[in-house]
Amino acid sequence: MTNVVSVETWNPSYQHSKIDLSALTEVYRSIPETASMGLTLDDGEDDCVLVTVEPEFSTVTALRDRTFYNLQILDDSEKVLITAAGEEITWPKGCLLPREMGVQVLLEAADRDAVWTRYTWVEQ
Repeated sequence: MTNVVSVETWNPSYQHSKIDLSALTEVYRSIPETASMGLTLDDGEDDCVLVTVEPEFSTVTALRDRTFYNLQILDDSEKVLITAAGEEITWPKGCLLPREMGVQVLLEAADRDAVWTRYTWVEQ
C-alpha cells in the first residue's frame, strides 16, 4: 500500500490529481462544498478504498479479497436514486453517509484492518 490518493473533482469542470494521504485534509478543505469529488486510495490495488463526496452526502466502498463492499451506517437496504459525479445511480439508503464522513474514513484507511473492524460493511 502506497497511501496515494487519486483526486477527481467536478467544479464545474473535471480535474484529476494524485496526492499523499497526509495532504487530503488540506485538499478537501480547498474544494467548495458544492463540488463533487471522487477519491481513491491506492487506485488499482487489490485493497483500495473509493469515496464519493457530494454536496449532501458521501459514500465509501472498499475492495477486499476481490469483492466490493459499501460502508453502511443504517440497516436500510432500500435503493434510492442519487447523483454522483454527475451520473444518476441507485444506492442503498443505509450506505449514504454524512458528507464529512467519507473523507474521515479515508483518512483512517491507512490502517485497512482497523477501518474494516470499526465500521459495518455490506457486499455490493
